[in-house]
Amino acid sequence: MFAKSIIGSARFLRMPPTSRLLYYDLGMAADDDGIVEAFSVMRTTGANEDDLRVLVSKGFVRVLNEDLVTYITDWSRNNYIQKDRCRPSIYREILVKLSDDSEMDTQVR
Repeated sequence: MFAKSIIGSARFLRMPPTSRLLYYDLGMAADDDGIVEAFSVMRTTGANEDDLRVLVSKGFVRVLNEDLVTYITDWSRNNYIQKDRCRPSIYREILVKLSDDSEMDTQVR
């Protein structure tokens, strides 16, 4: 699910359609912590790194490493997952390590 407060915002709607579509595709492929391997999503959807750069510059995602493992910054606003259904990310260590430098939602559900 995507929050209308995010996808209906001027900040979101001012982006190129290809960047907005990449945001949706990343959201659909992300794990329960909002982490996704952006490279594979871009490869399968035809998006390019410029689309990802726009999302980063607007603060919608944060690239966590050189393999383009990416965190969706508004994940907790876009999704609510019940505790009995949540599966922690295999990249949780990277996320926690970077949490000191970011406003990411890293609370364990």
